[in-house]
Amino acid sequence: MGQKRNQTLHDRADSNTIESTPIDLCKLEDVLIPELGLKTQGIRIVKRIVLFLGIVATAHVAGLNPALAKGEGDKTVVATVNGNTISLSDVEDARTLLPAQFQSAPLQRIYPMLVETLVNSRISADMAKRLGFDETPVYKRRMERISDQVLERILLTRHLEQKITDILVQERYLKLVERASSQKESHARHILLKTEKEAQAVLEKLNDGEDFADVARELSAGPSGPNGGDLGWFGPGRMVPQFDNAVNGLSLGAYTQKPVQTQFGWHIIFLEDRRPLPIKTFDQARPGLVNNLSAELGQKLMEQLRNDADIEITSFKDLPKPPKPTGPKP
Repeated sequence: MGQKRNQTLHDRADSNTIESTPIDLCKLEDVLIPELGLKTQGIRIVKRIVLFLGIVATAHVAGLNPALAKGEGDKTVVATVNGNTISLSDVEDARTLLPAQFQSAPLQRIYPMLVETLVNSRISADMAKRLGFDETPVYKRRMERISDQVLERILLTRHLEQKITDILVQERYLKLVERASSQKESHARHILLKTEKEAQAVLEKLNDGEDFADVARELSAGPSGPNGGDLGWFGPGRMVPQFDNAVNGLSLGAYTQKPVQTQFGWHIIFLEDRRPLPIKTFDQARPGLVNNLSAELGQKLMEQLRNDADIEITSFKDLPKPPKPTGPKP
């Protein structure tokens, strides 16, 4: 009886691919990392997410379900542990707490592991309660912190749901269109050198009539060198300011007469072409607009809350100094 599982949602996700073997939470790393093709920075983020999902599971078994931020959610039972149910909304909540780029992992890849995580947490919590750990000061202190985090998320979610209306997003889109209609994007090549002296030598070659792309293939230290220094099309702000300014000052078919220095080295830049900046459709632009609005409105809410609150913060230098060791010197 203790090993019996509800198979309905397994079938809904993909009955041919779901594994029935219990999987530990840390195995999420093995799924998310290859699934999303992550490099070092992304792997660090995944490890933090895995740790946070453990906290989410703890919050669930303590009755602090983040689903409250969006209502009751889907109560379809996905597992039963010692008479207590785990619902689909619990699983979906754990998934929505992942950053957007990680939510793109197929549901059938992460569903069983999220369920197993919640199951393991329920089993562990039951044992901890029998041992009286839920009455200890450390438990109560940590649960207060988790409760604060969940309530903060609920507050922010409700606030954004009320503030981000279709009309507001449409207004932002019209401003985006207006701004983009007056901007252009550029198609350029460049030759990247390590020193100004090397860049001056390249300029002499170009002034003597050598082909820009051929010189780039031969001498450029940048990754675009094998492609003749071709950087493709890019809009305003996509390059570092020094590079952007140099491109804006070029006429079609011209290259910079002086080397341009950036943190990457010294550049000789050739402008291939310019064209009006492509304008995204509303549906294409909407996710980015909503993300930007969420960040802006979330920051404004926090500023308002801080302005209305009575806050006193002790600086680090004013903290009590730890006692010095009193043991014998080595």
